Parts: sequence; C-alpha cells; structure tokens
Amino acid sequence: MKFEAKFRRRAFLAGGGAAALLPWLEVLPGGRLARAQTATPIKRFMVFFYPGGTIRSQYWPTGSETSFTLPAILQPLKSYQDKLLILDNVEMRQMQDGPGHPHTKGMCGLLTGKATVPGKYTFFTGGSCDFGQGISIDHVIGNSIGKDNKYQTLEYGVLWPTYGSGPAPQNVISYSDVATPAQPMSDPWQAFMRVFAGITPAGGMSNASQDLRNKKTQLVIDSVSKEFQAISAGLGMADKARLDEHLSNLADVRKSLQVTVMGGASCVPPTNITAADTIKYSTGGDGSHQTIAAASSGRMPTISRQMIDMAVMSLSCDLTRVASIQYTDAASRASFPWLNLNENHHFYQHDGGFMQQPCADIATFFMGEVAYLLQRLSSIKEGDKTMLDSTAILVCSEIGDPPSHDYKRIPFIIAGGGSMFKLGRYLKLPATPHNNMLVSLLNAYGLKNTTFGDAKYCTGALAGLS
Repeated sequence: MKFEAKFRRRAFLAGGGAAALLPWLEVLPGGRLARAQTATPIKRFMVFFYPGGTIRSQYWPTGSETSFTLPAILQPLKSYQDKLLILDNVEMRQMQDGPGHPHTKGMCGLLTGKATVPGKYTFFTGGSCDFGQGISIDHVIGNSIGKDNKYQTLEYGVLWPTYGSGPAPQNVISYSDVATPAQPMSDPWQAFMRVFAGITPAGGMSNASQDLRNKKTQLVIDSVSKEFQAISAGLGMADKARLDEHLSNLADVRKSLQVTVMGGASCVPPTNITAADTIKYSTGGDGSHQTIAAASSGRMPTISRQMIDMAVMSLSCDLTRVASIQYTDAASRASFPWLNLNENHHFYQHDGGFMQQPCADIATFFMGEVAYLLQRLSSIKEGDKTMLDSTAILVCSEIGDPPSHDYKRIPFIIAGGGSMFKLGRYLKLPATPHNNMLVSLLNAYGLKNTTFGDAKYCTGALAGLS
C-alpha cells in the first residue's frame, strides 16, 4: 500500500548502514506508522452542516442535563444519545452586525465568528457583502493537528451549490483565510479521485502477504537496533541520549506491527462512487420558487452516503484529521421527493409561507444522516475504543428558526469526541455567544486561544463541556 505521505514520527540519525535500512519503515500499512501506539492519541474533527435551522418545538429535548428525552427531529439519534452534547441557548450574535441577508450572515460567521463587511455579493435583501472575514475553526484545527497529513482539511458537499455556479458568501462555511472560501467538493467521483487515487485498499493485500511484510520489517528494525546498540558505547552523553530516543521509537514501531494499525485494515476506500455530472442545477435569476429538478434532488440520499463514506475513510486512512460535510447551502433550492416534498426547502421555510411540518421532516432527514455518520465512525475499532470516541462532530446550521431567520438558539450539537468532551448531556445554558463554543472546540484540540472571531462577542471558553 502506498500513500503520498512520508514517515514523520521523528527524524532518525542519518548516515551509516543503519540509515540505509530505514526506508523499509515507509511502506507499512497506512503510510503512517504506529498510530495506534503513539503517546498522544489521535484527535479528529468534523463539521456536519445542514441549512435552514430547525423547528424548535420538535427539536429541543425535555428533561434534565443527564436524563432527557429526544423529541421527533432528534429521534434518529436515539441510539447515540450517550454520544451527544446538545447545547441550548447558543447565539450567533455577530449576525446582528454587518450587511447581507441573515442566511448569508449565518454562513459567513458560523465557523469564523466574524460579522460580514460590505462587498460585491448580493443575496436578495440586506445589502451586498464580502466573503467571511476570518479563517474558520476547521482550518485552524487542521493547520494544527493535520500539518503532517496529506490534506489539512477536506470539504465534502452534497448538492452544492443550489444557487449560482461557484463560491459565494451564502453558500460557503469553511475559510482557509480572510475572504478565502474553501468550497466543498460536490461531485462524488471527482472527490474520490482527488482523495483516494493511488491508494490500494487494505483488502488488496492478502493476510499472508501482509504478515510477510511485517516480519521483514521487524527483521530490519531488529538489525537497525543492534547496529545502533553496537555504536552506543562510543558516543558522548548527548549523542547517546539521542540514540536511546531513536531506539525507543524503533521499539514502538516494532510493537505496532503486532497490533491493528489505524489506516491499515480499517483503511478501505469506498466503492461504487458515482459521478454527479448528470445533475442539472436549475439555479440563478431571481425566481424565489425555483427548484432543482426532482431527478437531481432525488439523488441527495445517495450522494450523502457516498460523501459520508469518503469523509470517514479519509479520516481512517489518515489522509486528513479534519473534514466537513455541507448539505446544499443557504439558498436551499433542493427538493426532497422521497419525503413527498416537491418544492424546494426554502419554499417551506418562508418563500411559500412558513410550513412547519415539511421543515421538521427535512430536519429529521438530516439527523438521520448524522446518525449514519456516527454509525460509520463507531464501526471502526481503535483498540478498546472506536473512531467515534476520537472524533468530535460539530452539527450545526446557519440560523435558528426558519421563518424569522433568528440568530438565537442555534441548533448546535457536539457528537462524539468522548476523549475530549463529557457526552450524554443536554446543556440548558444562559444566553451564550457561539464564539465561546468555538474557543472551547479549539482548546479541545490543544490550541490555547482565549478568544476567537469578533472579540466583542467572545468572553472566553464555554465552561462545562469536558
């Protein structure tokens, strides 16, 4: 198996016959070595975005912090209730500032914590604005924990975009820098070729062949270790300390060959990925009731599962440690024919007059896709844990309430990431700026931020999450 990533555990001593043997170590399963045995467990981060907010009466739980009942919209997550941290009363206060439509303000500030500024992009009412004015937290985290991965972040999109033909403030949530959108990959096949091309599935090598490779690698490690030990007696204290560290690293690598290595057996690139080139986006203009053709919209469930499978495997193969999945955009022009909802999502939110149950049914569908993501992550074992324990997913939307476009009670959930957060809880918070939640997420990944986004809407990390 070959990954386009090099072994970066630590630099070994250069020179001598031992160094000539070390290239063996770069061809172990997964391309990265001994990840199951590293001193610091791997942490991963995901964002799951869906548009249009939620129906509050069918979304927010009832009960206490640790004993609560999930209402209709969250019922698809019932099997994972103990893996959820539901945050009530979190507000995106930066939406009160700057130009642009509320949907646009929500998209621009969701992961940046920044208000909009004047620019050339217009989305219906509210004036023209620019792209988001800060780097988004997924990229901040990716730049930190993913600096040695092939991709620091990966962005996957489902039926993106539904209004226009490229990035715009109302259809992007991720930013690599100020006003620098990271648009999602919207064609499954193109995404597959970008991310997984050249990677041999773990199943492509027989167990016997893999065992032989591991044994050969162990012999090389043993030989290198003996050579290092032979020269150790003639070294000074500083060099001997360095050599001892390298010997310890070699011992760790050798030990990892006796256990399941993440990115080895669990790295199985998905199959049956289809292209999205047959999807016809009937977008643009000012037709507020314009809807993507049912044949195209009807592919959303299929494309969703393909994108989720690729996102999970890109994490499992350690190609990245940060990924996002974005469903459509703030324009929400896709319909949901499998739910017998043949108008577009935005029509049900308010364009055709607010229709509560269709909006609730659509939100329930999205929670079902969250459940599938959690199931896929929980199916991948990492020692006595699963990948869900090491992956925190921020489930979020750009507004709180469909007809009012309210910035209050935004439906934020942190799912998974039990190694970082205390889960199985419903937190009824006092009114809290979402910037504080963003700081807490950054802190969970080892970043020392005390503020993020617009400082006037940030008072520090949100206490009580871990």
